[in-house]
Amino acid sequence: MDNQPALIQAARLRTLIVLVLCFAVLPGALLLSVGILVLVFGHQPHDYVFGILIVALAGTLAGGIVATLSYVRRSTSLARLQAEFVQKVSHDLRTPLTGIRLFVETLLSGKVSDPVQVRECLDVIQNETTRLTKMVERLLSWARMEAGKRVFQMQRVPVTEIVDKAIGALELERKLGEVGAREKISIETMLPDSPPLVLVDVDAMAEALTNLLQNAVNYTQDDKHITLRVYVQDGETRITVADHGPGIAKAEQGKIFEKFYRAVDPADPKVSGSGLGLPIVHQIVRAHLGSVTVDSDLGRGAAFTIALPSVEPLVAAAGSA
Repeated sequence: MDNQPALIQAARLRTLIVLVLCFAVLPGALLLSVGILVLVFGHQPHDYVFGILIVALAGTLAGGIVATLSYVRRSTSLARLQAEFVQKVSHDLRTPLTGIRLFVETLLSGKVSDPVQVRECLDVIQNETTRLTKMVERLLSWARMEAGKRVFQMQRVPVTEIVDKAIGALELERKLGEVGAREKISIETMLPDSPPLVLVDVDAMAEALTNLLQNAVNYTQDDKHITLRVYVQDGETRITVADHGPGIAKAEQGKIFEKFYRAVDPADPKVSGSGLGLPIVHQIVRAHLGSVTVDSDLGRGAAFTIALPSVEPLVAAAGSA
């Protein structure tokens, strides 16, 4: 039942391939054959012209077939990823809703009368409500960015303000049980003595950095040691989050910033995730005229780097003018 959308898409793709073979590939092959025969056996100048035109037409047809199949295959893959995304989000939303409903029913039934137990039930309801709210806000944030309607409140701030806010958000999510709640995590921060200024929406950029930290926690199996480094290079302020996870295959590194795509963890293929974390990071950083890159090898962890334009040279230039 879970694979039904993927099976339907695969069947449609097979049907389309058969139709293309029948109505495009075979006629194109015949057309190419005729063109070659005209070129080989033609004796008049116009025969060569007709032969070249026929071969060129067959080549154009072949190029169109390849482009069409590539587009359809990509669309089919995106549709499959969207179906998996909807299924995953539905499950993630259902989990806190189920918890809230069960604890509310327990309180309403009167089975719990001890004030301490009542307080525990209310704490669970509060935590699950907060968790549900954050998931909905995440989806709405993505929808606004996709529609180009998200507004960023830009201000000049030290880059350390973003780092502090992101680490604080990660700690809050750990308390809520969303990320590595039962695991020992150490985050080593390497910050410059004089933190550079960046022109950013602090909340949005902290959200992007928090996503990278969440991934580092989720995909690191044993050694939950994460390094967060801030430095200036080539006139850019760079924030690098490095982990000791399984790494990312080179073939997948060009896809992980695409919406709904999730790289497979060879150590734990069932690791949770919606496939929106890195695309959200990419969208936010791009809106700040920056870039996000990954440096990784299988078995050697991954290092994600956010590069933002530094505003300090601009300030100095304005002062000298």
